[in-house]
Amino acid sequence: MWLVYILKTIGLKIVLFLKHWYIDGFWFAYKNYMFVMRMLDREWALFVTVKHLFKPLYQDYSFAGYFIGIGFRIVRSIMAFFIYLVITVIFIFLYLVWCGILPVLVFKSLNR
Repeated sequence: MWLVYILKTIGLKIVLFLKHWYIDGFWFAYKNYMFVMRMLDREWALFVTVKHLFKPLYQDYSFAGYFIGIGFRIVRSIMAFFIYLVITVIFIFLYLVWCGILPVLVFKSLNR
């Protein structure tokens, strides 16, 4: 009877640890990723820039206003896209490293 209780308790602790390590770790990384992306969006405003891509800059409806506005917004959109892409790749890499720490530690401890 007590052996069953001990085995169930050990199994539950292992499951709760794995849930904490992988699922809670994912949500922690996701929340931090969204926070960083919101901070970047305050500066770069990719979606707003793309939305107003073909509108003149500062409501200057002359040819120069359209030409400069479109060029400026295209360059700004490309730069923002690559910055967002780099940040996303960094967060994915960090999360995959986090997921790989536990199996590596278990593997190294079993190969002693």
